[in-house]
Order: sequence, then C-alpha cells, then structure tokens
Amino acid sequence: MKNDKIKLSDIAKELGISTISVSRALSGQEGVSEELREKVLLTANEMGYLRAKNPDRHKILVLHQKPFIQDNSNFSHIMQGMETALQVAECDYDMEFADKKNQAELLLPSRLQKGSHYDGLIFLGGFEKAYIELLTRRISNYVYYIGYSPAKDGDSIWYNFNRGGYMQCDYLIQKGHKRIGYLGNNNGYACKEKVLGIISALEENEIPVNKDFFVYGEEKFEEIDRVLKEKQGPTAFICQWDYVAMKLIRHLHEKGIKVPEDISVMGYGNTEMSALGIPALTTMELYIDYACETTVGLLLKRLKRPDKPYENILIHSTLVERDSVRTYVETPE
Repeated sequence: MKNDKIKLSDIAKELGISTISVSRALSGQEGVSEELREKVLLTANEMGYLRAKNPDRHKILVLHQKPFIQDNSNFSHIMQGMETALQVAECDYDMEFADKKNQAELLLPSRLQKGSHYDGLIFLGGFEKAYIELLTRRISNYVYYIGYSPAKDGDSIWYNFNRGGYMQCDYLIQKGHKRIGYLGNNNGYACKEKVLGIISALEENEIPVNKDFFVYGEEKFEEIDRVLKEKQGPTAFICQWDYVAMKLIRHLHEKGIKVPEDISVMGYGNTEMSALGIPALTTMELYIDYACETTVGLLLKRLKRPDKPYENILIHSTLVERDSVRTYVETPE
C-alpha cells in the first residue's frame, strides 16, 4: 500500500479493534490503555501511516515527580490543570513520571528513548541538575512549574512564597499574635522564602524574632512540645503546607491542646482536606488552574520567540479564612 492510501480503518482491521480506538491512540486521547496505544503507534508506523501535521500544533512533553507530594489533592489538581491548559492551547502532549532513580542514572524518559520528538518540555516540580541538562540538550524550549531556583536558567512559573509568608504572619499579627512560630522543612527554596517573609513581617512590626519557635522538619513534634512548654511560648504556628498543618492539629489534639482555643494554626495550599478538617484550616489559595495556563502560555511564547530573555513569573497567593485561627488577647499574669 502507498502511504496516502492507508486509513485508520486499515490499522483497525490489522489489529482487530475499532477505528475509534485507533483514532484515540494516535491522537493521545483517553480511553485506551498505554499498551494498546503503543501497539497502535507501532502498527501505524509499520504500515506507513503518516498523519498530516498541523505546523502550528506543538507537541509537548510534561515530566513530573509529584510536586507538593504531601498534598495529594493539589497534585491531581496540577495534573488536570496542565492537561486542560494544553488541550485549550491545542497542543499534542505526553505526560510521564520521572522517578529519582531514573534521574540519578540519567535515563531518558521512555518516549524519548523510543524516538519521539517534542517541541517543548514542562518540568513539574524540582529535578536533578544533571537530569535537566541532559533533557534540555535534546529539547531546547522548556519551562519550570514550581521548580524555580536562582541557580537555574530557563523560564519559570513560581509562587511568591516570600509574600505568602509575610501575609500569613501579618494576618496573625492583626489578630493579636506576637509569638509566632513555623513548622516545616527548610531545605527547599520555597520554604526558605516563606520563612524570610515571616521574619520580615515580624521585624517590620517591631516584634522580636524568636528562632526557637521555628521548627524545621515536618514531624518534629517533640520540638513543638518543647517550645509550647515555655512560659512565653508561641500562640500561633504557620505550617509549610496544609498536610503539615493537619498533622500538627492532630498531634495537638492528642496532647489535649485545642485549636484555635489554645493555639492557632495556618496551612498553605488550600487543598480539599483543608476545608474538611475540624477545625477547617485557614490557609492560602494557590490558583493552580491559572498557574497551569500561565505555564503553557509561557512555553508557547518561548516557542514563538526562542531568543527572548528568560522570564520568572510570580503568582501571588491569597488568604482563605476559616476556623483554625482566633483573635489572641494577652492575659495579664
């Protein structure tokens, strides 16, 4: 057969499946398994079927390693938001998980190993530097989503965690809190920015910064217990993410400490769980759908103008007030 006479029905007949399944497999739509998709692509290639390619329709590879790994609802939201944004932009795309082992061994994503070509690449989350260099030598147009670092070149979408930490601390100060702590990791750039924002708000309000109240580690509850036993211990904690805040609230409950009656707690991320807890969690909204749209738009801008300067777009979070923070009034001794 000549290439121009091969039809979807020919591939379907060869494989004993429906024409609709062939169409879905070739277009990257849902409704077929990965195993069947690979079989359809292999058969189509062997039979000489060539789809007419729209020169304006880009093919994008999305790599992820579970950003915001603790906040599972946000991870799903990010994946769905990115797919929706790519579909609206009429891009062909593949999404693939790149685990730490493959990164350490510098193994290419499976689709690149099989010879797939991509016009652009989206990194979801932080990746190893050597792995990024390996991939960007093959795909020169790329963008980071929540994988920003001042050490990296490239376009990026990032949340203004510095401002977020500042706004959270300032909110607590307006509620009468002056002894404010932090619970979370300090080994990521986002966390360091958040802590910087908290400290800036305290200093601007001429409130002493007690570094003992900053507990680094998601489950350092023994440290939390220690600082709470102090005579002038913290009256509120800002947590790294909603997941950390929910674990803290549970720990405090087990110790007989009530939230927000005895201590106030704030999260970050506005995950589904944040509204379902008792008390419902005061947190920060990330605007994930908009962030995904902006990520795809920034990559398309790079594809249109490959020589433009790199951009880092900061998205501000906003406060979601619920029940885990109360107004604090200092009682005389």
